[in-house]
This record gives sequence, structure tokens and C-alpha cells, in this order.
Amino acid sequence: MNTIKVGVIGMGKMGILHTGILSALDRVKVTAVAEKDDTLRNYLKGIIHDMNIYDDYITMLNREDLDVVYITTPVSLHAKMVKDCIRNGVNFFVEKPLAVNMQECRDICASVSKDLINAVGFSKRFADTFAKAKDIITNDVLGDLIYVKGTMYLTQVFSSSKGWRFKRSESGGGVLLELASHLVDMLLWYIGDIKSVVAVSKSYYSREVEDFVHAILRFKDDLIGYLDASWSMRNYRLPEINIEVHGSNGTMLVNDDYIRVTLDNINRDIDGLRLREGITTIYKQDLFKGVPIDIGGVEYTREDMHFIECIKEKRQSVINVFEASKVQAVIDAIYSSSYNGNWVEVSYYEH
Repeated sequence: MNTIKVGVIGMGKMGILHTGILSALDRVKVTAVAEKDDTLRNYLKGIIHDMNIYDDYITMLNREDLDVVYITTPVSLHAKMVKDCIRNGVNFFVEKPLAVNMQECRDICASVSKDLINAVGFSKRFADTFAKAKDIITNDVLGDLIYVKGTMYLTQVFSSSKGWRFKRSESGGGVLLELASHLVDMLLWYIGDIKSVVAVSKSYYSREVEDFVHAILRFKDDLIGYLDASWSMRNYRLPEINIEVHGSNGTMLVNDDYIRVTLDNINRDIDGLRLREGITTIYKQDLFKGVPIDIGGVEYTREDMHFIECIKEKRQSVINVFEASKVQAVIDAIYSSSYNGNWVEVSYYEH
């Protein structure tokens, strides 16, 4: 296959990150970017001379012969931009979350062609520790699963803040949608569909969006889980996810830095990894296999490498719009429950 030509919409933090990664991959070239901010666009024109820079993404779609488009804009713009890519028959990657609500996700899922390769940026699936923890669960090392607890905390919001993330009309929500959507995706990936939720949320510093969310989750087979998230917790310089999985044969704690497995009576080898009776700690350094370039974390590189390979091989991504819509279905149910105080059934897109 010839060089894959990429267009990027939005040159903020994530747009720059993906542009840097993609530019380092073999047979991939970022040929065009679209950025509406005049100052940033003029700056890019001054330092980048081998790609076309547009002030309007529709013009970019119409003029450029692109194999794939990366959408890295505020979430309120995602649905329209995705639909424009679909109408133009262009493969697309969109940063998480897919949209601001489940109705937008349903519209996207109903309109996307099965031949159009797409992905949503739930990058934690590609982090070394979280991926290996998935293998441990899949291989039934923990026995019958009994309980799961997931937390995501960040030290960020301690006063009324400005910007699109704190305007519900532009962001769709606060810490749950912006940050903890990663955690929801991991819990769905590890355990399976969530049937119903009951939740509370609190806006202490922000005026329009939630700063705290607490939810009880009922999975298939009535396994119960708990989700807790806040971007207003002290002593968390970076976003930190911790997931505890309890089973009949032991427990597992996983985060970005390590996996700690405590087993009662089993010794198992999983892809060369020896798990023994008692406590085994596996650090991310033990699992690292290298990437061509690391900008912001190896999971972003692996995520982009996976998607580009899907484009080359004409196969669907493991985290496509249908998978992402499941995350939004759970988030919508948590928001609904936090408003009315009752258990809410999760309504997934049927396809």
C-alpha cells in the first residue's frame, strides 16, 4: 500500500500529540491540518512547510485526498465532524468520548458504513499494565469474579474554571465524561456489559458540570461494581486509574505503574509471565516492549499504530464507534440516575 495520507482537525494538545506520533510512523504522512484559531494557525504556517493548513475542515475534506482524518476537537463538535467524514467516505479516528450524549452516538452508529474503518481514543487499552490485566482476567486466573472497584482521580479543579470543558453545552459533562470515560471503558472491557446503575454527583467548584461522581454498577450475572471519580482530589498530579478485581481465587489491583495479584492456590504462566500463589507484583517496566516514538505515553503510540495497521489491512479497529457507544450508554445512565436518584437501566445501541 502507498503512504497513508492523514488530515488532522484541531491542533490543540491531542492534535499535536497525534501529529507527532503519526509523522514518525513508516508509510504515514500528515498532509493537511485544519485549525480555526488564527494565532495557532499562523504559528503553524511559520514552522510547518510540508503540509497544507486550513481554517475550515470542510474545505480540507473537499480539497485533500485523505485516507484518514483524526478529530481532536472539543467533544461538542465530534458528532458533526464524524458525520462529515462518513458522508465523504473517509476513515476516521476521533478522540474520546465519541459524542456528548447517547442520541448523537446512535445517529453515528446508524450512519457509519461497515467498510469505513474508525476508532475512538480510549487509549488505556493499549497501556502495558492494563492490557496484561485483561489477559489475567480472560484466563480466569482470579476464578469466579465477585466484585470490581474502579477509581479515577486528578488534582486539577479547585476553583471556578473557564474554557469549553466547564461549559455543559460544549463539553457534555464534567469529570465523568471528560476523564472517567476511560475508566468506564476499562470496566466494560474487563467485566462486560453493565446492566444498570445508581449514582450521585456533585458540582462543588464548577458551575455547570460535575466535579465528583460516585456510582454503583450492576453487571451481567448480577456482579456488583463501584465507580468513583473526581478531578478535585489532592495529591494526584496526573490522572490516576486504579481498578481492583476480586474473584473466588484471589484479587488483582492494576494501575498505570503496576499489577498486584494475590492468589490463593494457583500457579499459572500467561505469555511467559509466572503468577504464583501469594502476592506477585508486575511493574510496567517488566512488560515494556518498546515503541518507535513516545510522546505523552506509549499507549498513544500503540493506539495510533493499531489504527494505521487497521487502515493498511482494511480491518476494523478494536475500539470503534459501536464500542464507544457502550461507554456513552453507561455515562448517560449514570447522569440520569444522579439526577433522579433511582436505579437506571443502561440502554445500548443495537446493531
